Amino acid sequence: MPQYLRQQSLEERVAELERQLATLSRTNTIGSTTLTNGNLILRQGGSIVVMSAQDPSRVVCRIGDLGTPDANGVPQMGMQLRRDTPANELTMALWQPDAASGSGFPRQFWGVYDASGNYVMTTDAVSRKGVALPWRAVGFGGTSFGSAPYAQGAAWTETTSAWVPCDAPKLHLDLSFCGDQIAGSSTGGNYRILVGGNTAATGAVPATFSWVSSSRDIDMTPYYAPGNAVYVSIQVQQTSGATTGGRGGGAGSIITAVNGAYLRGS
Repeated sequence: MPQYLRQQSLEERVAELERQLATLSRTNTIGSTTLTNGNLILRQGGSIVVMSAQDPSRVVCRIGDLGTPDANGVPQMGMQLRRDTPANELTMALWQPDAASGSGFPRQFWGVYDASGNYVMTTDAVSRKGVALPWRAVGFGGTSFGSAPYAQGAAWTETTSAWVPCDAPKLHLDLSFCGDQIAGSSTGGNYRILVGGNTAATGAVPATFSWVSSSRDIDMTPYYAPGNAVYVSIQVQQTSGATTGGRGGGAGSIITAVNGAYLRGS
């Protein structure tokens, strides 16, 4: 026992010990330590936080509860790295975007983000498979003469197509269609988008002798197969307008233009 405690009364000793315990309870800083056996367990509400050397108030790494529950209120448990400069963050995280259904662990998610907070690459949050990027351009090329069909009636004619990689959940298409006009008679009809031979979207081309535009998000998850591609075909059919006097003396034409096509990660 320290000498100063021997010179104190019992009440003073108790009071001194209480002061020391109070000091210890307020201390949350430790020096170097080693964990050789067992586990350091972090549960909801608990995390290990690494602070910036340049800005002691700025978090550069967090492990455990990220402090940002998902839309379902599920705690996001995982790891998060941040850039060591204000307003510029690179975050990598493993978290739960959806509440668990049934037994087992909730779904997990990770993402890499640029300096502005926009995601660069994530796990596919739609199909729950593979990797998703914000967008990747897809090139479509004309497959019919002049990219315009001539047949009158219900016969579908392919105007443009592309082989699209099967590793992203959505294909976004910006399309434009225009029926020509022959001797005052405007051409009209329909269009459809086929993925792997299956109809994914349809629409009308009014007989107004003017361009009609359409934006479509095509679900690609049924065709998910990394390393493979699926054939996407855009077809039109003529249902009104002239049957003669058009290009090559044939019927009226419907022209197709793909203004933009890209794969989306979510």
